[in-house]
Amino acid sequence: MEKVLSSHVGVKINEWYKMIRQFSVPDAEILKAEVEREIERMEEDQDLLIYYQLMCFRHQLMLDYIKPSEKRSPSVSDLVDKIENSNHQLSGMLQYYNAFFRGMYEFSKKEYIQAIQYYKIAERQLALVVDDIEQAEFHFKVAEAYYIMKQTHVSMHHIIKALDIYKQHEQYKVRQIQSLIVIAGNYDDFKRYDKSLEHLNTAFSIAEELADNMLIAKILLNIANTYDRQQKYTEAIIRYREVLDIITPRSIDIKPITLFSLSWSLYKSSQHDEAAPLVEDGLKCSLERNDSLCLMLFKALKAIYINANEKAIQEVLDYFEEKQLYVYVEAFAQSIGLSSEKKGDFEKAAEYYRKALKAQNDIQKGECLYDY
Repeated sequence: MEKVLSSHVGVKINEWYKMIRQFSVPDAEILKAEVEREIERMEEDQDLLIYYQLMCFRHQLMLDYIKPSEKRSPSVSDLVDKIENSNHQLSGMLQYYNAFFRGMYEFSKKEYIQAIQYYKIAERQLALVVDDIEQAEFHFKVAEAYYIMKQTHVSMHHIIKALDIYKQHEQYKVRQIQSLIVIAGNYDDFKRYDKSLEHLNTAFSIAEELADNMLIAKILLNIANTYDRQQKYTEAIIRYREVLDIITPRSIDIKPITLFSLSWSLYKSSQHDEAAPLVEDGLKCSLERNDSLCLMLFKALKAIYINANEKAIQEVLDYFEEKQLYVYVEAFAQSIGLSSEKKGDFEKAAEYYRKALKAQNDIQKGECLYDY
């Protein structure tokens, strides 16, 4: 049988990757199958085989994002092991893809510090990336990670670069929406809620045009978050409930964080009786979704508002500090301080206000996560 040129297979892998980036699952599956058939007849090329393995890894990340509840073989972790156990030395674009995709994998596991470390490795090879959409993908993913870590200026720097590129490509409207959500989140951190809602409303219009319920649910969740940050709890609660009403199997991954956000808004607006059963639902949902972050968030709510357990409160605060998620330490400490102050326990209030101030300092120190 005639051998297939590795360069020909490489071109097809590039096409496969384009479909992955557009979340075009049927086209990606077809091209993946074609590549696998041609690799069986391909001339020996170790670099190309590693490139193929990396793209299998990226393909699985796409599927896990779109349908997170489905079990797949091989799993993403199996593919990570296979690539790491390869004796082939990675360099250039292979090193870029390996680090970039590993960063995405760590982000999906909510290991944000590790994700940033891999993204920093990928960035050293970014000059080799000539595809503008690939550059946009890098900036988008980095911006997401820094947003979570509350490195707001760094996140905004990257997300604006990404959005400027996506706007030039009509087929990347989903990424435009996702970029607008990140921008809005950063404006929330700047306390520019008017700017946040402006960008979320733009994102909502595009999502309605695409008739994409998953994106509509995520935008409504972010709109609710913006109202919550302004202490407009009634408006926030209405929208959190709207999100729960429209969640489908495709958007089920946002159910735990929506239940958490709704529960906390109810607690902050003194609607404890309505919040308590939602906490139990959220704990169950987080376990089913294997969502370790939301599990700890619900444990924090339970420790603070249901059990008033100082030891449990300290355990969850220690967890957030270990993960360098100081934003949650700050928010929970402020809530406990405010609640204690209302009860006249000024000593406890002062203790938790000090914890909140320390968390604010830790967030500011976090800028050194990034090497310029």
